[in-house]
Amino acid sequence: MNIEILNKLKLLKDKINYHNFRYHTKDDPEISDFQFDELCKQYDDIISSNPAFNFLERKTVGDKISNKFQKYHHQKPMGSLVNAFSFEDINDFIERTYKFLSLKKEFLLEYTCEPKIDGLSISLLYLNGDLLNAVTRGDGNVGEIVTENVKTISDIPLKLTGKYPKFIEIRGEIFMKKTHFEELNKLQIENNCKIFANSRNAAAGSIRQKDVNIIKQRKLNFLAFTIGEYTEDFKFDTQIDLLRRFKEMGLITNEENYLARDINDIKEFYKKILLKRNNLDYEIDGLVYKVNSKILQERLGNLARAPRWAIAHKLPVEIVETILVSIETQVGRTGALTPVGRLEPIRVGGVLVSNVSLHNEDEIFRKDIRIGDTIKIQRAGDVIPQVLGVVKEKRVKDSNIYSVPKHCPSCNSITFKPEGEAIRRCLAGINCPAQTVEKLKHFVSKNAFNIDGLGEKLIEMLFKEDIIKDFADIFAIKKHKDKLEEKVGLGKLSVSNLLNSIESKRKITFDKLIYALGIRQVGETNSKLLALHYDTFENFRIEMVKAVDKTSNSFQELVSIDQIGESIAEDLVLYFNTNSNLIIFDKILNYITIENIKRKSVVSPYTDKVVVLTGALNNMSRDEAKQTLQNLGAKVSSTVSKNTDFLIIGDQPGSKAKKAKELNIPIVSEEELVGIIQKFND
Repeated sequence: MNIEILNKLKLLKDKINYHNFRYHTKDDPEISDFQFDELCKQYDDIISSNPAFNFLERKTVGDKISNKFQKYHHQKPMGSLVNAFSFEDINDFIERTYKFLSLKKEFLLEYTCEPKIDGLSISLLYLNGDLLNAVTRGDGNVGEIVTENVKTISDIPLKLTGKYPKFIEIRGEIFMKKTHFEELNKLQIENNCKIFANSRNAAAGSIRQKDVNIIKQRKLNFLAFTIGEYTEDFKFDTQIDLLRRFKEMGLITNEENYLARDINDIKEFYKKILLKRNNLDYEIDGLVYKVNSKILQERLGNLARAPRWAIAHKLPVEIVETILVSIETQVGRTGALTPVGRLEPIRVGGVLVSNVSLHNEDEIFRKDIRIGDTIKIQRAGDVIPQVLGVVKEKRVKDSNIYSVPKHCPSCNSITFKPEGEAIRRCLAGINCPAQTVEKLKHFVSKNAFNIDGLGEKLIEMLFKEDIIKDFADIFAIKKHKDKLEEKVGLGKLSVSNLLNSIESKRKITFDKLIYALGIRQVGETNSKLLALHYDTFENFRIEMVKAVDKTSNSFQELVSIDQIGESIAEDLVLYFNTNSNLIIFDKILNYITIENIKRKSVVSPYTDKVVVLTGALNNMSRDEAKQTLQNLGAKVSSTVSKNTDFLIIGDQPGSKAKKAKELNIPIVSEEELVGIIQKFND
């Protein structure tokens, strides 16, 4: 497995998580939407080009919610959408849809086309026609209850009209019209208040106000576009039918919505909206295409973070120019050096952009980027994804070619870039302060220990003051209470809140602990797979020690886990057999309690069974079969071993069938599998 690719993915994922937090939780983004989408696109493109890394697909949307409002657990997760940037991507989406459903080309698929409003996703829960709750998307699973605030929006009915079901969850977008946004910012300037970067932030910031009187003064709108949970007395057959029902119940839908019957219709809709874009009185960051049929939507199901039956089409690029003021080098948790361009600030899509990733030194040399250059930046939607190139005719005299950092800017250690690879690294490891600080930031991050109040700036300060040097020091920080209270910007109340926050995080689930350690190639997905497979941390650690011998059953069991290849297995084994790691880790165990993760309560013949697929399936695609088995509680593996419980075979099975027979592993036909699926769906 390619370590360079894994490191690229990890670096990008860390950045995506951080900027998700700034955008969704803080409502204070540090980069434009354009830049964020570029990070996501880079990440997704790498996985798309390297199918072996599909197990690292992004699984979450949004971010953890703040503590300002009561939490609400969505019964049906509020997902995001896969992005497309060209009609080639849209064609791929259509091809994937036909393939997943095993449909012939003669079958006519209809698609709804809708403008993608750039606002705040909201879920409205109605009971007997009355608005019961309004909940933000949050991280997709848990949102914030903002019912009283939402009641101030005239587009949202407090009581549904016409024929409505006993219970329905209507989802859509709260947004601020362009004209109202301009009025708001003028008022903010007059009152010497914060200027909103864009209408999306203005809408999100308004909904999260504690004072409803402030919200009433800000003009917000709402459009309904999809559905969550609902009772059986609500019937609809298509997306178009659903939108019609919304109107009958007194909700507003987008008048630009359109039904397409093929790719040519989609292209016509795209051209139409592109021409009207600047004249629309609301911001859009793309278009959305959905399979119209409800039955087919249900068959297609969902990926980890997005439905298979819908896709977001980003609008074409815009190019702006600005000055590259300087190039700085950032050192990541794994020692990767990333050059970052500091820009003469430029407003793009309402966001003031002051920096952009230059990716790596090869990219800088390829584009001949120099400090002081006027550079072209590509803009698509609201995101600045990349530097397109240099305006050579505007280059200043005596400009210097970029100088590669031969020494780490943090520890001055020698840097190294393997031949044929793009990433240069600092080789000092834990002796590099920058790497250690980044590891500490990762350890306390929201998807790891999630310690509120222990932000990046504070981590840096505590490390500099020798208060925190390793993971265990975080839980022993209370012995420095007096020293902390003397620090500028802290104080007794802040320190007390921080210590309470740390104390509250002494329990952590098995999977989050593995993720928190920051083991190379081991992200959230792999951590959860490992936790589900080994059940307890004690068992996992014992097996990792045994797995140091590649011929052992323990190592073979590890590599047989679906999505855990030999390279990842080697990194896991190395970590838990390295003395310096174990010393730090054993210190942590003195402070924390590890909890096993809860499994879904599914009872089927495949519950907790290791299942392998082989051969071509006729009734469903391999992806659909894998998803279905996981829904039935199975652990899907990629290789046959003595730990395999069942082998499911299709047409022309390969060597896996032969090995299964040798090991006396039960073999299940596709027909038998379909029968079991039908039984459990009835």
